[in-house]
Amino acid sequence: MREIEIPFGNRAERRAGLAVQLGFTLFGVLLMFLSYADGHLAAMFVGPLVALGGLIGGGVWRRKARLRRLVVEPQGLRWEEKGKTWAVPWYELAGVSLSYDAKPKPALWLHLVPNDPRAFSLTYRSVPMTPFGHWVQLADDTGNDLLDLALKRHAPQLYRGYVTHFTAGRGATV
Repeated sequence: MREIEIPFGNRAERRAGLAVQLGFTLFGVLLMFLSYADGHLAAMFVGPLVALGGLIGGGVWRRKARLRRLVVEPQGLRWEEKGKTWAVPWYELAGVSLSYDAKPKPALWLHLVPNDPRAFSLTYRSVPMTPFGHWVQLADDTGNDLLDLALKRHAPQLYRGYVTHFTAGRGATV
């Protein structure tokens, strides 16, 4: 069987974030220079704040929309992202499940249940960890059906389907 690759992130959203980032930064710099020429001290302080807000806000927006890939293959799971790549073989896991969270923006979560949680945490340090376990947020729900199909195909003995999201309360564990 072949690997199934599910892309996450959005190029158009990254470009929009960059446009907002550059727009606010240039507006802030322009405001600062024009206010200095006119002698308006208040606008001289507002200009750098607008520029800084544009840099931070656009950077956060671009980071949320960064390109990532989850590859489901016969050997296991592989996450490919700039600076945060990891791979987990199926034999290290006792279960895999998905969770859907609609608040505040729809997001898909991948829940990994290791055979030995302590050894797993020490071996796979780059796999994200929450207080509720190894929950990986996939940022958007675009790969929902494809990921469900990929896990059914490559890990039917481990795949537990959709589970309650951990924000739903105490009984939300797998």
